[in-house]
Amino acid sequence: MSCRIHRAATLRANGLVWRDRVIADTGSAEGRAVAWNHQVSFDLIEEVAARIAGYIARGEVVVSWRDTIGALCGPRQTRRVVSYLEARGHIEGTDDRDLIRPVGIRPPQLPLV
Repeated sequence: MSCRIHRAATLRANGLVWRDRVIADTGSAEGRAVAWNHQVSFDLIEEVAARIAGYIARGEVVVSWRDTIGALCGPRQTRRVVSYLEARGHIEGTDDRDLIRPVGIRPPQLPLV
């Protein structure tokens, strides 16, 4: 397997694992309670997780929350989703207030030769 194919496969897998972790957490009793308190629906969280996973699969380590989440809903709901994901430990803020970093993403490793 070439390094490029291995890297692409690893990035895609990282995105899927991150998305699945967010969805599983949201489906838990505690996750549902926190989502309820943040006034965020499960469907919206699932859609946002899929979009962020797409960015992860393309190799982006930071994501503009305005582009990913803001395209789905209004500014108030966008802030609620960001707040929910931060509270659950799925994303963290960066020095640039418009960017978020998905938590728990491992960089792609080159295959051992």
